[in-house]
Amino acid sequence: MFGLDDLMETDRRPVPYEPGEELWNDSHISKMMLEAHLSSDTDAASYTPSKIRAICDHLSQRMQIKEGSAIIDLGCGPGLYCALLAKKGFNMTGIDGSENSIQYASEHHKAGNARYICGSYLNPFGDGEYDAAMMISEDYGVLSPENRKLLLKNIYTVLKPNGYFAFDISSLTAFKARKYTYAPKWYASDPGFWRPHRHFVLEKTFFYPDIPALCDLYSVFDSEMKIYRIWQTFFSPDSIQAELESSGFQTDAVLSNLWGGEYTDDSPTIGVICQKV
Repeated sequence: MFGLDDLMETDRRPVPYEPGEELWNDSHISKMMLEAHLSSDTDAASYTPSKIRAICDHLSQRMQIKEGSAIIDLGCGPGLYCALLAKKGFNMTGIDGSENSIQYASEHHKAGNARYICGSYLNPFGDGEYDAAMMISEDYGVLSPENRKLLLKNIYTVLKPNGYFAFDISSLTAFKARKYTYAPKWYASDPGFWRPHRHFVLEKTFFYPDIPALCDLYSVFDSEMKIYRIWQTFFSPDSIQAELESSGFQTDAVLSNLWGGEYTDDSPTIGVICQKV
């Protein structure tokens, strides 16, 4: 059971990028996350099918990668992007930390030119093997600065000379919007995303303007209490270009999204295409 000290912990401001409970391989939550990835009604996990198709079409053309080229999808989820790009003739590799997602991808999207690996992209995953890498749904920003630097090192190592890396991130406009619309919540829930039985949830967001980043904190109560922390870092075009340049990448395009929208100052997301130099 939990007591007053546990309840007080739910209101403690986390140290920047302090981890919470495991999400990706929790027996229940990982199944619900897979359902969210496969839903065609929301962008909450993967983008909607029309956006996925638009991203695959745009990136394959913009990065000038030819049929038969090798592409790695970091945080591939259930293989939705890998499946489409494999059909276009690319040799796809997907990496994800969720066992459920990788099992789904391996069973439903196992074309001859697509393979899937369950593991962390913070560990080395090759040397000079890929023409391009991609990371979609703003996953880059959930990482701490140290882990982003490690990730970029791994990507730089795995790409061939002049290889491309495409990804999207949240913008400073989105950070300001979250601050204006934020309100803490607490509620009782029937079986749902967090638990397969009745439970109670406290939601709170902590803002770190100097980074800038935020932490969405979810305290879930049933017979015990668990705290989940989901981080997101926000960028300007200048800040992300500086981060990429420090790791050996040159920015090729700054867009409002990865399906080719023109970037404007009020864009909530930034789509970035860069090259190993």
